[in-house]
Amino acid sequence: MKKIILLSIICLIAVLAVTHNGQSKIKSYYSGDAINFNDQLYVGSTNTDSLEVFKLQNKKLIQLAQVRPYNDKTAAYGRFYDLKFASENGRLFVYAVTDFSLYKYELVGDNQLVLISKERNTYWEWYNRIDKFGDNIVTISDKGVKIWNADLQVIDGYNLTSLENGPSTEAYSSHYNIRSYNNRYVLNVQNNNLIVFNQDARVQAANIPLNYKQTVGNRQAFQDENNDLFVVDDYYAKKFDLTGRLLGSFRHLDYEGFDMAASGYSNYIYFSNGVGVVKLRKDTMALTTYRYTTGLGGAQGWAMGLKAVDVNGSDRVVLFNNSNILILDQNLNKLAVWRSTEEEDPVPTENLYLALDHTTGSPNANITVIGGGYLANEKLTFDFGGVKTSGFADFRGRLEQKLVVPNVAPKAVDIKVVGETSRLSYSISFKIQ
Repeated sequence: MKKIILLSIICLIAVLAVTHNGQSKIKSYYSGDAINFNDQLYVGSTNTDSLEVFKLQNKKLIQLAQVRPYNDKTAAYGRFYDLKFASENGRLFVYAVTDFSLYKYELVGDNQLVLISKERNTYWEWYNRIDKFGDNIVTISDKGVKIWNADLQVIDGYNLTSLENGPSTEAYSSHYNIRSYNNRYVLNVQNNNLIVFNQDARVQAANIPLNYKQTVGNRQAFQDENNDLFVVDDYYAKKFDLTGRLLGSFRHLDYEGFDMAASGYSNYIYFSNGVGVVKLRKDTMALTTYRYTTGLGGAQGWAMGLKAVDVNGSDRVVLFNNSNILILDQNLNKLAVWRSTEEEDPVPTENLYLALDHTTGSPNANITVIGGGYLANEKLTFDFGGVKTSGFADFRGRLEQKLVVPNVAPKAVDIKVVGETSRLSYSISFKIQ
């Protein structure tokens, strides 16, 4: 064990050593999806803002598509936030979300991504993730989970969110952590607990304590066909039954526990902990093999998002490894790698725009302004008819801010939003009744 810990520390130092002031940053891969379609492995991610689709071919990861959503109103390209593959009636589809819209594409001829349909909601729900809960496509947002049919019609929903308390009093949403592997249970890693939600009864079935150094983070638990639960925290990979009873565990290197995944009916499960990937037996949680991945696909590797897919009876482990996407075989040997490109200097990725949920209102009423075109995480000043408040853009340069109508005589005023760093500003008119 001492030797393993020493090797892991050396690997981490090597990663940190290649990052220094003035070095170009690379785009980070931390999540995505993978599927076996017609005995071929397909991989996708939206971490670079584009919808990227790859195929494993002759030990190479070939990029088949790279698209971004286009906004006719702003005449600018936006960003995709998440994707999900689905095999339906012998056809391969890719679902993706951006802002208030859900897209459905079909991969045709292995190199053409064809838009089948697009649904934009009118109730101000900002989609953060898309997934499959058993047989159903779902969208996940701060407003909960919505279940869709194949015609992109909402047929059900749950008031499930993943708000976590951060280092301050602010709450953070970890939509990544909400998962389901069948039509009955939803798993949610939230506030140092694994929460199990029963979809049939619409009640919480279990709340299982975990041990993370930082409560906020992207983590994924796994449920197998026997309804056993698997999750990795910052100290142990653990196996529970549905009552929360611990069935087995494996002590790892005290790094961040991220994802656990299995390829279905295999007796093996994999987990990622930053420095690499570990393979365990599902029945005993005994170690089978492991692989350090910090430098396996190039510099600045950090093992985060993880998928395991059965292809012709052999596991393919897909790892979103910060500077790259790694494909490993069932023995964790490298099969292929896709390396990310360098980030450009921070600039807005779309034109400025603002919109209001109400264009008129009485003094002291609450309204919401949304917009975009600012720098990522930029501090913003809101001037509402002379009354100033502050807020922040999100990592996309987008904003959603609640404002109070000033207590003044009826008149038309402007709502002006100014970026502190970019000095970009935009205004929209509002009528005080």
